[in-house]
Amino acid sequence: MLKKVLCLMLIAIMVLSMAACSKSGSSDKGDNNASAEIDPATINTGKYDEPVHLTSFFQIATVFLNLFSEEELESCYYTQQQHEQTNIYIDYQWYSPATQEDAVQKTSMAIASGEIPDFMIVDRAQLALLAKTDLINKDLEPLWNAYASDDMKKWTTAEGPDLWESLRYDGNIIALPNVAGSIDQGEVIWIRQDWLTKLGLELPTNMEELYDVMLAFKNNDPDGNGQDDTIGMTIHKDFLNGPGTGDVVGLFNSFGAYPGNWTDDGNGGIMYGSVTDGAKDALTWMSKAYADGLIAQDFSSMDSNKAAEASVSGTSGIQWGAMWNHMWPLQSTVDNNNEAEWVALPLLPAKAGEVAHPQATIGLNQLFVISSKCEHPEAVIKLLNFWVSTQLLPKEEMDKYMLPDEAGTMTFPQHYVMLKTWNPLKNMEAHYHVCESLESGDTSKLTGEEMGYYNDCAAFVAGDPSKAGPYRTFGPGLSSYSALDSYYQGGLYEYNKFTTADTPAMQQKLSTVNDKIVEYYTQVIMGTKTLDDWDTFMKEVNALGLEEITAEANEWYKSK
Repeated sequence: MLKKVLCLMLIAIMVLSMAACSKSGSSDKGDNNASAEIDPATINTGKYDEPVHLTSFFQIATVFLNLFSEEELESCYYTQQQHEQTNIYIDYQWYSPATQEDAVQKTSMAIASGEIPDFMIVDRAQLALLAKTDLINKDLEPLWNAYASDDMKKWTTAEGPDLWESLRYDGNIIALPNVAGSIDQGEVIWIRQDWLTKLGLELPTNMEELYDVMLAFKNNDPDGNGQDDTIGMTIHKDFLNGPGTGDVVGLFNSFGAYPGNWTDDGNGGIMYGSVTDGAKDALTWMSKAYADGLIAQDFSSMDSNKAAEASVSGTSGIQWGAMWNHMWPLQSTVDNNNEAEWVALPLLPAKAGEVAHPQATIGLNQLFVISSKCEHPEAVIKLLNFWVSTQLLPKEEMDKYMLPDEAGTMTFPQHYVMLKTWNPLKNMEAHYHVCESLESGDTSKLTGEEMGYYNDCAAFVAGDPSKAGPYRTFGPGLSSYSALDSYYQGGLYEYNKFTTADTPAMQQKLSTVNDKIVEYYTQVIMGTKTLDDWDTFMKEVNALGLEEITAEANEWYKSK
């Protein structure tokens, strides 16, 4: 962390020096609004007549490091079709893992040197620095309006206006988004339906009822092996880090706390959602659960993989987590025992008559900036259009693009595509379409990706338990997307109100604050400290930087 902060400080000094020079001298691009006026007669959204070459950096997603090959990047069907359909070629100046120590640091040094490629991926801190220079095109809106396809515009506006507003500087759009689905972030409760059935229990409707279910799962031998070997819920040591598997972000949401997000403080400002009064209510619930043996007594030494073993092995019957949890790790439970049945519930309110609000933040994966010296800035948008078009292909056409992953499963080669974005409603629409096709039998309108989900769900309905994961994710009834749909249709998401780059104090001190929060919360859950120590705890985290961070966050919030 210190190394990262010092690097950012050095770069900031160099960038500010560049900004000062650019103000005192002349600029090749004037005000950097190279796209401010576009003659409609010059707009060509199709293939270039002559090859267009763009330079960039290639950031290799860490989950795909073992799959990546420079040779295959150039030879794969996606790249070949990109050339064929657009006549655009990307000349990569380097390839590097997308980590702070590798690609991110190299990008920062390029910014500091003043030599950047035609387009590149940046994070919010880097964008904030670039906004003070003449290195990037600072008026992308006219270009976007002229060249972005209708599908692209639909995808990138589905998250609402806050996403695009977060990309503005002095009123102009200075970066393009790789959009993700914020609705996918909502946590759900995964629960063993077969255990409920065996014990004659109904699905719980609030956290009080869920506690009673956990007691039954602990004490009434739900697995029927005659041994006292079950617990109520899965949890790991980094329990505020979610959505994942076995965290308790969703549990905190049920009590009106939003870990890691910034929420309304009731006085026109924002406050850190990890330390609200709702967090104290969640801790009271969890400390009781720990004392009653419903939580593994050694959870504080378990990472998420180790904690997941309780769910996989059949010793835990409840876990909070992400929509994909039945794909992994819960499918392994079913593989080990075909009678096991995990189902997904929406987050439960603390008490009957209340409503739980899942937390989310604006769905923004990456930021793309375009150099002010780029001769064909519209080519970047054309490449994004091409990506979108491939995601809408029917299955027989999409299959041509597929490559095997590490397990040999054929998958779309997104690891070879730098310029991409997503329909934030893609997975929700897949859920709708798959459910409709399962009911009607008509699959003619499914995309290639949706057809894959449909085939898996149909196989599960026909009796194949190995396809329980896709069914409990995209299928009807008690699936994760049925739960997320209830949030979406009900307008229940509680969005993070801090939507800009981390402030200086956040960069330097927030990780230390978060570590202290988890340390104290762990002690409260395990009973070595109590909530009587709350005021002392708050003094400590404020002294560690939370007070300063909150002041900076509110300065931005009240000025926007």
